[in-house]
This record gives sequence, structure tokens and C-alpha cells, in this order.
Amino acid sequence: MPHAHHFLERLDRVTRAQTEFALELYRDHEAVAYVLDRVHVPPDAARVALAIDDVREGPFVIVTREGRFVTCLGAGMHHDHHVVPRAQIDALLAKVAEMRARKEIAQRELRPDEEEGSIFHRIISRGSRFAREDFVAISAFEPMLGMTPYLVMLDMALETVKLRPAMAHGAHKVAIKGSTRKAFEKLDRLEWSVAHTMVLSGAGERRNLDEILERTARQTGFASSPTYPCSAQAGSTFFMRSAWVAGRLGKGAIPGYKHALAEGDDWMAILDAGLGLGAIGLRHSGTLAEVKRILQSYPPPPPPPPDGGVHQTSDAVRNSVARAVLLAIEDADERTKTTMQLGRDFCVAPGAGLPEGHPYRFDKSEDVPDDLARTAVLSLDADVHDRNVQSFMLVILPVAARAAAEDFYHPREVVRAWFGQWTPEESLDRLKRFAQGPKQEAVRAEPKPGRNDPCSCGSGKKWKKCHGGRGAPDAG
Repeated sequence: MPHAHHFLERLDRVTRAQTEFALELYRDHEAVAYVLDRVHVPPDAARVALAIDDVREGPFVIVTREGRFVTCLGAGMHHDHHVVPRAQIDALLAKVAEMRARKEIAQRELRPDEEEGSIFHRIISRGSRFAREDFVAISAFEPMLGMTPYLVMLDMALETVKLRPAMAHGAHKVAIKGSTRKAFEKLDRLEWSVAHTMVLSGAGERRNLDEILERTARQTGFASSPTYPCSAQAGSTFFMRSAWVAGRLGKGAIPGYKHALAEGDDWMAILDAGLGLGAIGLRHSGTLAEVKRILQSYPPPPPPPPDGGVHQTSDAVRNSVARAVLLAIEDADERTKTTMQLGRDFCVAPGAGLPEGHPYRFDKSEDVPDDLARTAVLSLDADVHDRNVQSFMLVILPVAARAAAEDFYHPREVVRAWFGQWTPEESLDRLKRFAQGPKQEAVRAEPKPGRNDPCSCGSGKKWKKCHGGRGAPDAG
């Protein structure tokens, strides 16, 4: 190939280290194609300059927009091609390396009788026992998935809406029988599929995240966020996954979440929008001032009625959510410390029955590693109708906003050691959240509990011994 010969001959224009980088690109056409597919190249540009060093002075590797190597320009040599900065190239090459590592994991995950496509069935079949290795293996195919995980999430969420009402009626009196076990298992798998595909959606590339935003923007007058279908499953881990995805969507999602906070008429939709805004501000420092202005535009909630009644209006809920999320943002560092300690505490009980010396038995919370502590709080599925759980979510929001996708999943050995086999009673307990009964109070920023009341974080300790202690952060 004439172009390739010319390119190789011109490598004498650059240093030895620069030559090694240029040859790495030359030998990896797949990686170069990935880079060119993900950078903006003007439509009329026939060739592209890949900066080996300085974006203005070079040197440069010149390729066609299809990825064929043309020549190498030394530092200071003039050209008029569109330039891709070295930092952007390095970031995209790191992504290629990460995807290849994940594909290796995916290959190791496959059983001898499994094909690659069957690994996606785990999203549905494994429910709450879906492990970190499962997620990493599936995410290896993320560049090929596009919008598919998000669209599947919407479909699954719709199925739960159709299936749940008839099952929730009288759920407090249901007895598990053979005929009902399958129904509970189906609902359980649908609900957890919503959670897994929500995280998989947020782990997508920037262009896939932008597609989600564009799709939501076309739904004019829709007073809920792009993540609300996941939050509507009414578990704390579902809300935290939604908040994490909001953070991944970033600045472009602010108008949608702002609209959902202002116009939502369901308390869970309002809470989802508020947490989403908070996660965006916490994950992207450049958006923090804008997010805080939005939250500060809502007046402080009124004090609770003397008779202990609850706020009934959407406006009161909106004000409470905005103020509570604002407090979470301003107290992010302390809440992060509290979250990690809660996570360590949570990791002690599940392994208490394991033999001494087992790697996942922790007799003291300080022995729990950070990654397990983080996952323990992010994967906890608690009923968001409970005010203590709402306060708990506000405590862990800073950690959720800044987490990695894998942080929502325990390693498989932990899942096996701590959680055992699924039982239909787990699904029944979740279903009871939707059974008809007295309405619960939505998030309130104030007042604090009394000193001898149970702490609002759900730890079981008295307020004065937990978050009400000297120097302790306010849980909500």
C-alpha cells in the first residue's frame, strides 16, 4: 500500500518514543477506527491529523477519515487537516483497552455450553443475585448495544405496572403456593431487570446518553425524568441507580429534571427528580452552581402541623425535596464518611453465620473493605415509603452520584456467601409496598428527631448516639 509505505518512511521525523506511539496506532486499526468514529470530523475533511504531542505544533499522524495511514509530520510542519488532540486520543484508547479487558472477562464467564448472546439472559434470570462479574461481562458489549438497554428498561417497567396491581391487592394476606410462586418469580425478575438495564443504560457511551436525552426531550409535557421508571419500583437501590444515571447524563439533563421537579404531581417522581439534580451537581462540579440555584428557588418547607399530620400537597413535597437535596449537597463530605461507615456496619451481619476465617465473615466493621461497604449501601433494597429510608437515601446520595457502575453489584462469591437462593417471600415483601394502605409521608428536610428517638438513618441507634451526636452529620 503506497500510503502505508509513505507513512513508515516518514517516521524518521519523530523521536523514538513518538515513533513507538505512532506504530502502536498503525498496528491497531480497530482502535484507530474506534477513535475516528467517536471524534467530531468535519463532513468535508478527507484526512485527519492525530496529534502525537502538542495540538498545534505536532508531531502528527495523518490518516484518512476511513483510518488508512498516509504520512507522519514532524513537529512544526504545516498542514491544514482537522486535529484530534493527544489527550482525547489517549482517553479513547483507554476505553478500547477497558472494553477488551471486559471482553476477556466475558469469555471467561461463559460456560462451555454457552454462546455470547446467552449471557444477556442473566439480566432476567438472576434477579437480585445478579453479580458484579455478570454486569462486567455484559458491559463488554456496550458499544454494540446503543439505546437497547434503555428501551428494554422502559418495556420492563411497563410490564411491572401491568402485572403488579392485581397482585398487590390483598398482598398482606397472600400465602405462597405453587401456583403463585411462578407469578412472584416473574414479577421479581421483571423488577430487577429494570434495575440492571437502568445501570447498563447509564454505563453507555456519551452518544448513547445523548440519545436518551433527545428521546426524553421529544416527549413534551412529560412531567417525569428519564430515570423515573426505575425509581417507580419503590426501592432505595432503584432510586440510587436512577440518581447515578442522572449524574452520568450530566449537564444536558438538567432542564428535564428541573421540569420534572417543578411539574411532577407524584411524590416519588418529585423525589426522583430532586435526587437526579443533586447527583448531576455532585458528579459534575461545573454544574453545581446551576443545580444549587434551582434547589434554592424553592422556599423552605413549612413546619409540621402540631397534631403530627403530614404534608399533603405536591408543592410542600417539592419544597421539602429541594431543601433536603440541597442539604445533602452542602454536607457531601460528611455524608460520604457516614455512608462508608454504614456500609461497613451492614457487612457484618450477613456473614455472621459463616465459619471463622471465611473471607466474607467480618467480626468488626473496620475490617470491611471499601468496595464491599460501598456496594452494601448502594444495593440495599429498602422501602422508600418509610421516612427513615428516604433520609438514608439522602445520606448516601453523594456516594451514589460519584460511584462506578460496578459499585451497585457484589462479587459473585459475596452473593453466594451472604444471600443464598432466592425465595418468593422476597418478592412478596416488595409487593407489599404497593398494597393499598395509609399513605406515607414524603421526604422532609426538618425537623430533626428528638435526642432519644431512633436515628433517621435507619441504624437502630438513638439519634443522640448516631447522627445527633457531637460532630455527626445531619442525616436529613
